Amino acid sequence: IYEYILTIRNMLRNNGVWINLGPVQWHRNAQLQPSTNELRDIIELAGFRVLHWEVSEKLVAYRHPDDVDSSRSPKSGVNASEGARFTRSEAYRPLKFVAIRKEDKLDHEDIPTQSNGDLLSALEKVKLLTGRRSIFMPT
Repeated sequence: IYEYILTIRNMLRNNGVWINLGPVQWHRNAQLQPSTNELRDIIELAGFRVLHWEVSEKLVAYRHPDDVDSSRSPKSGVNASEGARFTRSEAYRPLKFVAIRKEDKLDHEDIPTQSNGDLLSALEKVKLLTGRRSIFMPT
């Protein structure tokens, strides 16, 4: 997850906007599977200012709307339980957020130059909290 966040950060200019809408579901083999609150902390530590953060209450179906709305029936006049597509549904509650990449002081001539150590030290804090390390961090 560190690498994804750093990639997005490095793709954006100062004050660039990251708009996210989607599930927070990690691959079962992922080394780090942060909760939404932990994810927000990691994003902020990576140099973003979060303007909006919301986990939707409404479920979104992965495949077909009938998968999450059992009251709908594909055929009119058919009982919803008789018209159900599946007995199991696959849906998620999307995480919606808007984050702004904070300005790097390196881009301003009047501010003394500093290394990228601020980001690395922030990731080191995350490492200590989670017990995980980034491939970008020296061992």
